[in-house]
Amino acid sequence: MKKIASFIIVFMLLGTSVSVLFNISSAETLPSEGSVIENIEIAISENVPFREKLSSLMGRIRYISGVRHFGNVYIGNNGSLLQEIEIPSSRIFSAAKNYILGFAEKNQTKPYFMLVPTSSVILQQEIVTFANEDIYNQRNMINRMYSEFGGKVRTTDIYQTLYDHRGEYIYYHTKNLPTSLGGYYIYGELCSRLGIEQTPLDAFSIAYGAHGFYGSLATDFLKQYSSSDFVSLYEYNGGSGILERRENNGSIKISESLFVYSEEAFEDKTDMIFGGISPVMEITSAESLGERSSILIFGDESAKSWLPFLSSNFGKITFVELDLADEKLLSKISAEDYDEILFAYGASTFVEGIAFEKLEFIG
Repeated sequence: MKKIASFIIVFMLLGTSVSVLFNISSAETLPSEGSVIENIEIAISENVPFREKLSSLMGRIRYISGVRHFGNVYIGNNGSLLQEIEIPSSRIFSAAKNYILGFAEKNQTKPYFMLVPTSSVILQQEIVTFANEDIYNQRNMINRMYSEFGGKVRTTDIYQTLYDHRGEYIYYHTKNLPTSLGGYYIYGELCSRLGIEQTPLDAFSIAYGAHGFYGSLATDFLKQYSSSDFVSLYEYNGGSGILERRENNGSIKISESLFVYSEEAFEDKTDMIFGGISPVMEITSAESLGERSSILIFGDESAKSWLPFLSSNFGKITFVELDLADEKLLSKISAEDYDEILFAYGASTFVEGIAFEKLEFIG
């Protein structure tokens, strides 16, 4: 009750309308103390002038009182903002399984499937102990999805590898994505599963593309309690390949590098990798290690972390973002033209639902 009293004092000092508190207290069912605090914040955001500043003030008071959970984001001890994912519905699992298995059955090449866990589960040590129990168990979810395929799709488990390196900078602090270093560990597991040799890290030149930036999780309020990020660009010394970005309107942009060395060009600094994700991207390289000639990948922006490394192993990589690509663009792709096929998604994207029904447009 002391917390509630402190809030009321703040309201009085700021001249807050009595009607705000009246609206909260007049509810038919009296909520718990924690719920009251959240309802007060909602009332402020909806009714009080200068609500952004007041909402920030309320957040600071909660932070000082020991709260580290704001909405679906936890503030980690190391300054990481750890976003909790939604609990997936059975419909999401069923749709994903059916569409991918249907795709696998009509193609001779047996596909691989990989889910990338988010930082909220890998970096749980950064979350205050009492809140750990509330973190959704992504490992069980991933294992459940893998078991759905019944051996008809080859799965790639990267959970343990990321967990073993959890003390390193493998996730951005303020964006729900693995960093390039995290991507290298993911790439290593992919190589092991694909049966190809992992290119050593010293075969890549490192450039630091952006320093001190804050990603989409760092709201005006959370930014003050989070650590800034930097983007590392790992370019293969043997030639990073030619990048062809294809858009739904038929436009094609060709680059001689996988990276755009200008942080000013992007609001999202991680878009320095590939220039951001396009509906379809093709990477070709005559200087790849060439153990397999081609791979077709269906994925999301988590590929920014590991795909540049994989380009050292394949002469041709076609990457497809199903949610972005339209029927006409997809119909130009034939799965039979590739030696390998991979489905690779971040867990947070996967539970929101992927447009797997578009797989029917692939030749």
